[in-house]
Amino acid sequence: MVCTTIDMIKDQKQSAREVLRSLVSSKDGCMYVFHDQIRWAFYVEKGKLVYASHSLESFERVERHLRGLSREVPTLNDKLRSQLRLMFDDLSPETAKYKVTSETLCTEYPAIRWLVGENYLTKIIAGKLIARIIQEVIETFLCLPSNDLSHTFYEHLLKETYCSLPIDRTLEVVEQRLQAWYSLGPTIYSPYQCPYLVSPTVATKRMSAETVQRLGLILRGFNFCQLGALLGKDALAIAKQLSPLIREGAISLKEPLIPFNQLPRTYDPTLKEGSKKNEQLLEADTKEEEGGDDDISQITSQQPVKTWKIVCIDDSESMLSIISSYLGNQDFQVTLIQDSMKALMKITSIRPDLILLDIGMPNVDGYQLCSLIRKSSILKDIPIVMVTGNKGLIDRARARLAGATDYLAKPFVQADLLRMIMRHLM
Repeated sequence: MVCTTIDMIKDQKQSAREVLRSLVSSKDGCMYVFHDQIRWAFYVEKGKLVYASHSLESFERVERHLRGLSREVPTLNDKLRSQLRLMFDDLSPETAKYKVTSETLCTEYPAIRWLVGENYLTKIIAGKLIARIIQEVIETFLCLPSNDLSHTFYEHLLKETYCSLPIDRTLEVVEQRLQAWYSLGPTIYSPYQCPYLVSPTVATKRMSAETVQRLGLILRGFNFCQLGALLGKDALAIAKQLSPLIREGAISLKEPLIPFNQLPRTYDPTLKEGSKKNEQLLEADTKEEEGGDDDISQITSQQPVKTWKIVCIDDSESMLSIISSYLGNQDFQVTLIQDSMKALMKITSIRPDLILLDIGMPNVDGYQLCSLIRKSSILKDIPIVMVTGNKGLIDRARARLAGATDYLAKPFVQADLLRMIMRHLM
């Protein structure tokens, strides 16, 4: 079906909630909302939501929820999730058949269809995955401060759907969750904040030294949403469980990494509506948390604790120095290799969890070294991120054949590097 605009509202001003409520009586199709350079998409059939997305790291969102489902479906492992990004970030002829006919389609949806088509997901599990994604997207959408949102409606149907959520009931559930998020403010103001353990001494007043040590190794750069996927728990539940330690100063919160810092906050002190209810929620939460030591122990017992080993291979000493400075205080074990001729032997002995590999090196370039690494039975499944001075110069076909997992373009900042690492180590 050709994507055709059937209705465009330019002057009508609506809140985020009003926009979603309008879908109950709308035609089948997709509503796009643009706000602060973020595109929000809501697909509806017969007055019910069948998918939702926004344009910030949409693939990260799907990968993260697949990570959460991997406890239930073990085949959704790291290797498969990395394969999905390579396949659908730039659709190949083999996967193009999964693309719905629209240039503005959420690029992650064909990946979900592929998982169903290849029997990695049943339609029921796919429905569960999509329901979680819809809920997360709506949570952030309803936090938009603007009451003058304009939207564009397209007569654009998804080829296959696996989920159908009543809009009113979904709004009710999400608004209850947002009240709970609001009650954690002002300190916790976003599900994308990153908690770090900064005062083990304060934490030991609530739990054993062993639990504190494990907690410190878990809280090392993940945001609440990522922690939820990693530990198999709800992000809101984790935030509630950690909030006493945050208030007492044992845990420090860092701002959301780029680009998640562009998303609206769940706590806005200018919003007066429901403030009394939120204060009551906060009081109830505080009472529950007074004996919350067991909750923290449950968090730390969910995930095996390890120090991740990262190998960086680049002929540039200055680039290795930059990477080392970015990762040095993040509880990673970092090995820097400047000579690509000696890299394979060192990698084999280290057995890292992730490899950062520069493409343009003398003697043995990144493509060649990547191919050699993949021929090793003990290294073949390790994520390899190809680093290049210009993403446009990456030979994607050659990189796929060599076994690359992902790409990182120079120059990059610490947030870019950490986001890439967390993507593949979750």
